[in-house]
Amino acid sequence: MQMTFQEEFQRSWLTSILGFLIFVVGVYLLVWNEGEIVHHHHSLEETFNNAITLNPFEKLQPEYEGRVVHIMGDLKVDEPLTELEYGISIQAVKLKRRVQMYQWVEEQSSSNVNDETDYQSTRDYYYVTEWRDKLVDSSSFYIRTGHENPTQKPLETVIYTAPSVRLGPLTLNSEIKDKFTEFEEVTSDERPDRPDVKLHLGIYYHCKDVWNPEVGDIRIQFYYAGPTGEPITIIAKQEKNILVPYTTSKGHQVALLRNGNLNIDEMFRAEHWDVKVSAWKLRIYGAFLIYFGVICWSKLLKLIFNQIPMLTDIISGEAIDGRNCFLAGSIALFVIALAWVLHRPVLGMSLIFVAVSPLLYGVTGVYGGPPN
Repeated sequence: MQMTFQEEFQRSWLTSILGFLIFVVGVYLLVWNEGEIVHHHHSLEETFNNAITLNPFEKLQPEYEGRVVHIMGDLKVDEPLTELEYGISIQAVKLKRRVQMYQWVEEQSSSNVNDETDYQSTRDYYYVTEWRDKLVDSSSFYIRTGHENPTQKPLETVIYTAPSVRLGPLTLNSEIKDKFTEFEEVTSDERPDRPDVKLHLGIYYHCKDVWNPEVGDIRIQFYYAGPTGEPITIIAKQEKNILVPYTTSKGHQVALLRNGNLNIDEMFRAEHWDVKVSAWKLRIYGAFLIYFGVICWSKLLKLIFNQIPMLTDIISGEAIDGRNCFLAGSIALFVIALAWVLHRPVLGMSLIFVAVSPLLYGVTGVYGGPPN
């Protein structure tokens, strides 16, 4: 005797609720992602249509005040960023001081003990010392005695930013300087004057013995981003003599920065490509969540669809079945298509047609053969 919907839900209520929540998260992720893509696409189109190219060797052009400008050339940093205590001085947009501390770290392992009368699972704790960027709280260790970590570091990780950075006649504002995120390690062989600081392979150690550090010792590495003289390309708004993000008609801010000398078309092609890659990653995540939700609801959906003869073969009652994958893919594609109907009607309607194709297959009896 076939179960009713209510009986099946009572039998698998936990899995059903979990599947529903995961399904909702997957749909929300797709809706949010497609909305961001559409907004980003609109913003890039508007920015591209308003952009003009500047010559970095010419003087400041007042007539371009408030315009979106495209400029490429060599980066100029007026004053070096320094850490005099370690002999570091580099002309770059950013200088990062990374501080790590040698600390105790708790590890766990589980083991199962099975004898004739009882089956037990035990958990073992052991402790190792490692260089860590963040403080490890030893107060939560299972065995605290002999594994105490310091509660603070004498030095913290910090990023210095150059106050004055120029590209041609224009100065970069703080928001554009924040876009320099590709750091390279500073390689220096200048040994510090302090006897308690040792230099090894470009790393500064505050310890007695580099090869046998003690808990609480620190080591420091330096990195830089945006060195002076590096060729870069920026698309942003000229505001007086400063480059600032361009605010579109819909309130979105756009400021593009890339290494190398790129023309306007190359800049926007590269930006569109990055958006596509990020978008497809989230689409895959969202589709997978929807698929997982469909699997959890496969038996319940089968009972629902059995009430409609033409849809009875759309989904399988088994968790692992190709039809469940098709259904999840159709739902994900339908959600994606809705976001593009207004922006690109032909594309959106085409995607909707593809999304409902499993329904059409079910109606025409592709899954289960010709209808009786």
